[in-house]
This record gives sequence, structure tokens and C-alpha cells, in this order.
Amino acid sequence: MQNEDDIFERLKLHVGDRLQIELPTPRHEQRYFTSLVGYVSGLSILVRNPIVNGLSLPMRDNETLIVRGFSGIETFSFETAVERVCLSPFPYLHLTYPHTIRTVPVRNEVRVKTSIPVKVRIGQREMPVDAVISNISSGGILIDSEEELGNAHDEIEVSFHITVQPNDYQAHIETRAVIQNAMIQGNPNGGMLFQYGVKLLNLQSSQAILLQNLIYQSLLEDHHNIA
Repeated sequence: MQNEDDIFERLKLHVGDRLQIELPTPRHEQRYFTSLVGYVSGLSILVRNPIVNGLSLPMRDNETLIVRGFSGIETFSFETAVERVCLSPFPYLHLTYPHTIRTVPVRNEVRVKTSIPVKVRIGQREMPVDAVISNISSGGILIDSEEELGNAHDEIEVSFHITVQPNDYQAHIETRAVIQNAMIQGNPNGGMLFQYGVKLLNLQSSQAILLQNLIYQSLLEDHHNIA
């Protein structure tokens, strides 16, 4: 935790950066995505009012909330309150300026925990193997499988779907990959569990962006999602 008055400025956020707000009241139990409009150091932070089902989220002056985000180097969160709800020229909120911000550094090649079904094609085998992606980075995945998939340096093909915000966009990732390492562990359900660290090959730029958005989304939801 850091308490310097200029900590928010040192996050070096930009207009349009994605943020998440959480309303810790019985009236709201969900988290909502928004974006930074701007700020005046020491006075106020301006964010867009989240849109839910096409309408601005109902907010009240003095309502307390928690803001979470990712600066590109660290995740952060702080408590604040709504100073003013503004409707013109677009719905936005004035928030009280934070002087205490919790930060958690994130390593460069951050991996986040997931549970994504994946189909793995191996060599000339006709049918793919069903497995699970247990963590993911912008260029690699960890696959948990009840079947052997191969050895280090073997090439495979992977196919999986991800859901990214906003609007629960469904994206399909299908690409070649190479096994970098393999481990065997006990399966909680009995038997053996094969784990494979896999590097994704020849990702299109749009696919890489989607994976980065997925990671960013997971970090916004909870920094404990870091694998």
C-alpha cells in the first residue's frame, strides 16, 4: 500500500483507459466496466457512467464504491465516492480523489488462472483430445489433460473459445503450438493429470489483442487471478 498524494498520477493512466467499479452496497452486487475521462490532481477523477442494458447505471451522489484497474505494470484499487452524477454532454461521474491506493506489481509475462475447454490435435490422430487451459498468457497456455499429448518440442494444434468484454464478445482461437515442457501430477479425480506448458505459434495480431484483453479483464476482476 502506498500513501503518497501523487500516487494516482504515478499510475500514468490515459484518457479512455479501462476501469472497473464495484458498489459494495446491498443495492448492487455486480462489478461494472467503465473508462477514465480525466482527472484533476488532488481534486477529482472523472469516469464514464457504466452502461447496463443500454442505459446508464443509476447512481447517487455520495455513493461509495471501489475502483480497480491495471496500469500495465501493476494492478491497483482504491475506495472513493461519487461527488456528482452528471448527465451532460454525456453520462459521467465525478469521484473523490484517492490518497490511498493498493497496488500489486505484475511480472512482464503475466499468466492468469482460467478454466477454458480446449481441443488438442496431435500429429495424424483423427480425433482431437479434450483438455482444459488452466492458465493463459498473451503467448502461451498451460494445458491440463487426462491423456498424454506428447513431449517437449512436439508441435500440436489447439482450438478454444474465449469471452471478452465489452458485451461478452465470443472469440475463437485456433492455432499451431509447441510443447515447451511437460509434467505429471496426481489428478484430484483419480489417476494421473498431464500438464503441458505450450507456446502459441503464428497468432494473428487480432488474436493476440483478444488474449491481452482477456488477461486484462481477469486482472481487473481480481489480482489474485495471477497464476
